[in-house]
Amino acid sequence: MTRWLRRPIVWLPISGALLAFVAWRSRIWEAGAILGTPDPVPLAAAVLLNGIVVVLWAVRSGDLLAAAHHPVGVGPLLPMTAFANTINNLTPGSAGEVVRGWMLRAHHGVPYATGAAVIVIERVVAVAYLGSSAAIVWVGHLLALPGPLVLGLLALLVVLPGLVYGAGLRVAAIAARLPLGGLLGSARWARVGAALVRMDATIAGLLTHPRHLAVFALSTGLIFAVYTAQLCLVAASVGIAIDPILAWGALGLSIVAGVLSLLPFGLGATDLVLAALLASLGVPAPAAGAIVFGYRLVATLPLGLLGAISYGWLSARLPDGGARVLVAATRAEMASDPAEANP
Repeated sequence: MTRWLRRPIVWLPISGALLAFVAWRSRIWEAGAILGTPDPVPLAAAVLLNGIVVVLWAVRSGDLLAAAHHPVGVGPLLPMTAFANTINNLTPGSAGEVVRGWMLRAHHGVPYATGAAVIVIERVVAVAYLGSSAAIVWVGHLLALPGPLVLGLLALLVVLPGLVYGAGLRVAAIAARLPLGGLLGSARWARVGAALVRMDATIAGLLTHPRHLAVFALSTGLIFAVYTAQLCLVAASVGIAIDPILAWGALGLSIVAGVLSLLPFGLGATDLVLAALLASLGVPAPAAGAIVFGYRLVATLPLGLLGAISYGWLSARLPDGGARVLVAATRAEMASDPAEANP
């Protein structure tokens, strides 16, 4: 399989289709009609900030993988995480993360259980951070809560994943104990359960270790801060000033709405919620629509195009050896002793 995926006749059409879909979804041809004549300087600055986002994605993944005893350099992770972001947006419920797990195994020998643990943390915990912090900020604004109280709630949010896992509320381990042997077959379910236990052990080791959790929370917070800066810059380009804290809340809630819709790119859910929240802050409806469109143009489009290009780069450089090597490695991992899971 890897031999075929390395061929340009396979990855070139797929990369082209990804590029075309991302460009179509951005509706770039409507820029003149929707944005009018915005100030180009803030828009250019917002586009350049995408470089920081990609580096932060790679740094975050690299720290998690190193902590799980399967280090991968930040450089090789740049196209991997860029591709992951695009495939997440293009597939319902971020199902495309399965491809990233396979790519990590094929390129860097990362076991599937370890890759799955890192992906779960990056997707589930990061989205929980984003949604919860946005909700805290928004409720604090609506109820005029004291600043120290809001900061205290945000600090509690940072350590909450570690507290939850430390208390034993471990979903993967619980799922591994479900009596599904009769449905899937005892031997098959035993292998799946062993993989879930290994993945859960890795997640627990990462989330309950103060330094690892702190690095993850800090890098995730910086990523969201860049997103917020991009939104504020787009607003500034059309003459609208938005409070950065409230912009964080509006953007966070809208992104979570898109994720919960389980549809590619949110298919409008993110845009509608963000426009509505901006309007609730007093932004005129036409300007709110222009800001949402501009954000897609300076953030979603460049990152999506970079992800599509990264897919071609990764596919063309898949290591030789064919699918049999990966299948054998997968079977060995599935059959290994759960007690050997990474701490």
